[in-house]
Amino acid sequence: MDRSWMFTNRTTDAFEIGVNDFLRQAIAHAGVGNRIYCPCLKCGNKALYNVHEVKGHIFYNGFDTNYQRWIWHGESSSSSKVKNFGVTTVRVPPLVQEVDDDDDIFDMMQDVEEEFVDRPDQFEKLLIDAEKPLYDGCPNNYTKLSAIVRLYNLKAANGWSDKSFSDLLVAISDMLPQPNELYTSMYQVKKTMSSLGMGYEKIHACRNDCVLYRKEYKDLECCPVCGVSRWKLEKNKDTNKKSVPAKVIWYIPPIPRFRRLFRNNTHAKNLTWLATGRIKDGMLRHPADAPQWKTIDILYPEFGKDSRNLRLGLAADGMNPHSNQSTSYSMWPVILVNYNLPPHLCMKRKFVMLTMLISGPKQPGNDIDVFLAPLVEDLKLLWEEGVECFDGYRNETFNLRATLLWTINDFPAYGNLSGYSVKGYKACPICGNDTCSERLKHGKKICYMGHRRFLPQAHQFRKQRKNFNGCPEHEKASQPLTGVQILESVSDLHVEFDKGKENIYVDGTWKKNQFSLICHTGKTYMCVIILM
Repeated sequence: MDRSWMFTNRTTDAFEIGVNDFLRQAIAHAGVGNRIYCPCLKCGNKALYNVHEVKGHIFYNGFDTNYQRWIWHGESSSSSKVKNFGVTTVRVPPLVQEVDDDDDIFDMMQDVEEEFVDRPDQFEKLLIDAEKPLYDGCPNNYTKLSAIVRLYNLKAANGWSDKSFSDLLVAISDMLPQPNELYTSMYQVKKTMSSLGMGYEKIHACRNDCVLYRKEYKDLECCPVCGVSRWKLEKNKDTNKKSVPAKVIWYIPPIPRFRRLFRNNTHAKNLTWLATGRIKDGMLRHPADAPQWKTIDILYPEFGKDSRNLRLGLAADGMNPHSNQSTSYSMWPVILVNYNLPPHLCMKRKFVMLTMLISGPKQPGNDIDVFLAPLVEDLKLLWEEGVECFDGYRNETFNLRATLLWTINDFPAYGNLSGYSVKGYKACPICGNDTCSERLKHGKKICYMGHRRFLPQAHQFRKQRKNFNGCPEHEKASQPLTGVQILESVSDLHVEFDKGKENIYVDGTWKKNQFSLICHTGKTYMCVIILM
């Protein structure tokens, strides 16, 4: 059936005729109550509606052009792809689309093939599961692996607990014809899914945030800075639980995930959208049109000439995982955003990478540099040397590099990441020592009344007195400090990370010199401190 209408304007006759043909096929295979899955861009085949509602959704939201195989609406999916994975030649039946993913099992197995080079037996088992039908005569061509992947995506999308998911698996298994291959416990599902997913590291940390127990500190029993034990104390006792660390962070390395993205044909193509599909008309449509992006291309032409080199943003902020403000607990997720992707993809959940979880009874505060050390090392490796990566779209190997453009955070988190004091008389990171501030006599608060300096010289607000602080404004706006100036101002500052020690400030503003976000290349320092 011709599907070119999916890409045409929704106001054309061709689009209307195509929608009507699609709905006729869908009605013929409708379920109970003549309700069908809605393939509009908003619903994405996740919700059931009657035909008239689906038609309205399609014309209002548009048809999902990635939904090329109408397996949810009666189309046969018997055609198979054949691929030699290096272990054995298998025929993997197609899979229905995942909740937030257009990849099928074939593409997924192709993406993870390289990670099983040293585990061929485990990979062969996954291939068998990808081929084995869920039960004899399964009409939708679900396989043992595809069914689990589909259900696990639903669990993640809807926030189901492990117990509820296990109960659901038992119920579905009982409803299906016997015998069937569906797992009946979350434990079995996790064992399978963990082999498909990316690895993570659990790194022990000092309870006072002094060091991470890695590299030269890996085998230590006590902190080399404060001397506190690495382990938790027994309840109501003075002895240590040697199997229970006092503090743990979870680190998920981003480099393997970047490699997996490029191994996928579709994702690799999307990652070069900036060079092939971006409109360049001087309008600000994407971060690639911003001055920071262009500055990198000018300063480092070798980096900028390869469109596959990644431009990243880092987001970090604290949250209470228990949704209870009275609970003293902190969780800091650290997330990387990939700006090489088109605007409609770069903020999708599947492309936003969680790289670290920092948990504990207290916020990391100024000591967040300690926890970010593994991520900073990987980012420096990507910037200075790069890593070998296979491009599935161009079918070639290349050296992948990446740079961190900016951070995304609120003002307090900005202070933790940059080391700047964001409270007090000099709280403005732009004005610095020239911050116009005064303490309110009765309110006991510090206010900042110098904002009129940023207005044009002839602006009427500059001359007004009564509506502001009783004085006209004649000063000029302050010039932001450059990265080199900031580096010089903190070069003599020595900081020991320890919750038990007070911060030492330089000129009342800077409290540390070990910026988490400094990329060092030779004698050039790029201080990525951009207020969002």
